Amino acid sequence: MILKDIEYALQSEDEEIRRSALKSLDGFPLCESLEIVITAMSDASWRVRKEAVEVFLSSAPDEKCITELLKLLREEDNAGLRNSAAEAVIRLGSVAAVPLIKMVQDEDREVRKFIIDVMGAIGDPTFVTHMLNALNDPDVNVASAAAEHLGSLGDASVAPFLVSAIAANDVVLFRFSALEALGKLVPKGPVPDEILRLSDHDIFKKLLYDYLGNVSDASTLSLLIDGLASSQRSARASSLKAIFRINNRSSVEVGSSIEEQLTSMTGSDLASNLLDLFDGRDSELTEALVWFSRVTRDIRFVPMLIEAFVVDRYAEAALMSLKLFGKEGISEVVARYSTADENARAALCILIGECDYGTYSDLIKSALKDASPRVRAAAAITVGKLGLIQSIPELLELLDDSNQDVCSAAVATLRLFAPLDHANILNISRRLSDSEIPNHRRYASLLLASLGETERLLLMVNDEDSQVRRAAVSSIGSIQSETTASVLIMALSDADPDVRIAAAEALGEMKELSSLEHLQGLLEDKDVWVQCAALKAINSIDSSRITSIIECIHTYAEGLLMITSLQILESVNTSESLKLLQQALKSRDPDVVRQASKSLKTCLAN
Repeated sequence: MILKDIEYALQSEDEEIRRSALKSLDGFPLCESLEIVITAMSDASWRVRKEAVEVFLSSAPDEKCITELLKLLREEDNAGLRNSAAEAVIRLGSVAAVPLIKMVQDEDREVRKFIIDVMGAIGDPTFVTHMLNALNDPDVNVASAAAEHLGSLGDASVAPFLVSAIAANDVVLFRFSALEALGKLVPKGPVPDEILRLSDHDIFKKLLYDYLGNVSDASTLSLLIDGLASSQRSARASSLKAIFRINNRSSVEVGSSIEEQLTSMTGSDLASNLLDLFDGRDSELTEALVWFSRVTRDIRFVPMLIEAFVVDRYAEAALMSLKLFGKEGISEVVARYSTADENARAALCILIGECDYGTYSDLIKSALKDASPRVRAAAAITVGKLGLIQSIPELLELLDDSNQDVCSAAVATLRLFAPLDHANILNISRRLSDSEIPNHRRYASLLLASLGETERLLLMVNDEDSQVRRAAVSSIGSIQSETTASVLIMALSDADPDVRIAAAEALGEMKELSSLEHLQGLLEDKDVWVQCAALKAINSIDSSRITSIIECIHTYAEGLLMITSLQILESVNTSESLKLLQQALKSRDPDVVRQASKSLKTCLAN
């Protein structure tokens, strides 16, 4: 196909014909086909434009071709063409450095802005000098883009130039970009006065506090504390997070000084300005609020702490703060318990248990009948923590709850009561084990294990319900004896794969040597999850033979079994295991290759 034919094909109304024509340019020198490629970059179809970019990149363009391409940045009326040209140059990377530098002072401000943006996207350090010069560009958009990209390049040595530019250029857009860039660079040394003076302008406060949080020390604490009184919610949040960050990276002595200054704010209007900041979505802000409440011990933060306590990520820190307030701290929340939402009610139940506030036992007992399953489950757990044995009848009712989490919580607490009221729990477990309801028998197996009632528990391994058998097998694993080992070995032949898995895991935990031969037999089980459980159990019992076993199964292992074996080889980390990992790199399964590569790197690093 000659160039004229390709040009003709590019006039077709069918975009697929136009795209295929571009592919025919392969083999033509770019100096001959450049005009065609550039024309295609302005095509109405993004697929054709994308193909044109690929053709340009694959043709190893020289400086002259790149310069011609850069001229397209002047095409104000064709955004698609300009974007295609920019994409091609960015993907060329440092190869395009010389032509870009030649155009960085172009007369057209739009072109200069495009050039700076392309330089920033490429990220070559050789562009730093030219971006620094662009900080003084008469067009604010060009200067702002230069500041923004200097921040992204990460060269902290440019910080003084950004500071000087901020002092010289009072345009808001520029100062925003330059201040944000400074915050990313985290320059060392004291914060320049030129930057601190920006606190006089409300519009810069949020960015300034973000910057100080990244680069400053306790020397700017008074300024940041003033920020807590800002009328702007975002500025208050940023100032608190900045104080929190500074405290986290300060020495113990400096941290104590910071906390001492904040303690004086307890009960003040300044502290109340922070109460409306909590929404749970900003993790750093939530952590800062929880920390601030702990430092100031301002009782007004208790409702917020209750909300934070509900979220696993903040639960430990929130609990630490709540404990500082004592019973008095939660008395107001308890008073409003009936009107609180289910999350708050559940959190309060857990808190009462964690803090061992037995005086609220009546509230917990009533919560066992709450309309919310989350609250009922929390109350059931707290009954155990407070040792409310008198609530056993209510816990028994919860065994038939429609929510499985509630049932599990009730069983967990009944197990806690086993050593406290042995006879009663034994009676209950025997009645449950004789029940026609499978779930009752499953709960019985858990209670019998807590009581050490091996004989009755062993009988349940033959239950007609597979879930009961599985629970019994798992429970038996906690009882060490020759009898239990033989029962577990028999369970390796159970018809249900979940029971076989439970038996293998239990034998592995017991490190039962007599089960090794039987576990090896499970490596040929028809269920891959059973195979994996058996392999892990063998490794737990006798890791000295695991490498040779894995070497044998590698002749047929694939998928999950192969990945599991590679993970085990990683933990073994011997010369033999390294060889097997290297062999797995040749697998056709990409998941296996990824695991082999990861395990190999870990082994070599250790």
